[in-house]
Amino acid sequence: MIRNRADLRPLRPLARLLAGAALALTLAAGLNDAAATTPVPGAEAEAFVAARDAWLADDEGTALPALATLAAEGNAAARVLLGQIDKMPALQGPYLAHLPRAQRIALLRAPGGMSGRSWLAEEAGHPLVAAWIALRTPGGGPDLITRFEALDEPRAAREALVTLAAREHPDLTTVDPAAVDGDLLYLLWRAADAPHRAAIADLVPVGSAQWQMMGEVMDTPALERWLMASTAAEPLLSLCRALCDDDQMAACLGAAYGALGSHDALLTLGSPAESLIAQEEFLNSPRGRASTMRRILLASSMRARRAMLDRVSSEVSCLGDALRAEAQRYRPALPGVSDGG
Repeated sequence: MIRNRADLRPLRPLARLLAGAALALTLAAGLNDAAATTPVPGAEAEAFVAARDAWLADDEGTALPALATLAAEGNAAARVLLGQIDKMPALQGPYLAHLPRAQRIALLRAPGGMSGRSWLAEEAGHPLVAAWIALRTPGGGPDLITRFEALDEPRAAREALVTLAAREHPDLTTVDPAAVDGDLLYLLWRAADAPHRAAIADLVPVGSAQWQMMGEVMDTPALERWLMASTAAEPLLSLCRALCDDDQMAACLGAAYGALGSHDALLTLGSPAESLIAQEEFLNSPRGRASTMRRILLASSMRARRAMLDRVSSEVSCLGDALRAEAQRYRPALPGVSDGG
């Protein structure tokens, strides 16, 4: 009988190898099932590509009416993109924010009902859309993680695990830690009992920011080193590279992470659908950077936002100035009213 954790260590490499092989077989099977329906139909249509590119350039006034027209004509890619924008507030820019409600609904949704219908419902037969609908419907389980992975949607797979953890899904305890994105192990650790927590903790890299979610204290220099090096922090890295000089990068990353206020949120930032827009392309686009700033702003209530902006500006002005400018884009222009954050 194995009586302590030390006795398990020689077996862990083999266990991880077997788990990895099992996951590879699962994903391969999923890819075979999805191959006939991906990429999303209409994604290569010239009109869709032009509208998509305009949206990435943060030209919502050009992009959204074009996407709405394409969606009404049956373009599945336009329907998926609009459906995701409708469901993800951080993707909704100032053009949408300033429109009357009826016009927003007309742009983002299919006709029908009191408030329109999600375009995603019109494409529910597509594996990617079916997975999104299942995730947003109570009752979905950990199989959603592998479904998104099989569809080449790693950001969505991370969101699936974050969502299931927030719901305290009981089946999370059955998920193999060796088969999970290494930046998300803390979610399985939280769901596990004491004996299994020790085994999961052994898989968490030294210096990972997720130790903070596992009861450990992380000083500012250590956190900044992780933010500078981790692919999980790429949404903030892309933003800070665009806003600040190299010697301000660490401060920008630390301030952005603090203002976001949620490690879960950091791991789910990014492309609405990687089948349509690669994560790197999205994060490095004007709309991608704006969505990251919007998510940071939405993390604070209107009452707390002024203090957050003051704090960030005192730490690193390049980020603080950009966040203030982004907040101002959403404010109606009223005579005699100054910004103030």
